Amino acid sequence: MKRAWLKYTLLGLLTYALALIVLLPAQQVYGVAQPYLARSIPVTLHDLGGSVWSGRAGTLAWRSTPLGALQWELSPWQLLQGRLGVQWQLQDTATALTGHATVRRDGSIALRDVAARIPAAQLMLFNPGLPIAADGTIAIKLDEAQLQPQAAPALRGTVVWSQALLVAGQPLQLGDLRLTLQPAENGGSSGAIADGGGPLEITGTVVLDANRSYRLDARLRARPGADAALSRGLQLLGRADARGYHTLRYSGRL
Repeated sequence: MKRAWLKYTLLGLLTYALALIVLLPAQQVYGVAQPYLARSIPVTLHDLGGSVWSGRAGTLAWRSTPLGALQWELSPWQLLQGRLGVQWQLQDTATALTGHATVRRDGSIALRDVAARIPAAQLMLFNPGLPIAADGTIAIKLDEAQLQPQAAPALRGTVVWSQALLVAGQPLQLGDLRLTLQPAENGGSSGAIADGGGPLEITGTVVLDANRSYRLDARLRARPGADAALSRGLQLLGRADARGYHTLRYSGRL
């Protein structure tokens, strides 16, 4: 009888402590955590409101790049199961990102129903040293993603780059490009690259192994009627084969 009383008392105290934590004002908690977060995550939040449980930030910035307004809501049921579950929405005039995440006690993260719309030009801001520019819209739809510490992610979904354009000295119209992703049998992910019938004809594969090494293998050529600049740009990949295809192979580690 005493053991049962002690068990329910401890459970009640734990529930009360969790309630105190998640109902704290978001601004107050961020003020305490921000110096520690800044050491590993270059993200800053501005104009915070609401609570840890259900809050908002007027602006989320990656380094000095503003990404939009952020809203989030924690899942009470997952907290009771020892996990952190959160639904989020990040949005500005050109960018939108929504989804659900579950953070487990072992540090792994499960994502589901992730949808994003991002201008390609904005993504280039994260790699300011690249000698190229980009345009078009990138749409990401991840049905699920499993992120493990020190391992490659297992992804299932699609990435579509609409009206893709690269500027490397001169603009290169590419058309619509698609990457279809699925989890690989031995961990990591594999993907198939295809085009939407535009100026650039491309087929290929991307493999991201469990050990975080990656390989890209693709064949490309300009379709009849494509701008001459595209054909000249593809020549930088080397000599074409008898059917006019250029080969692109690249590998490395994340």
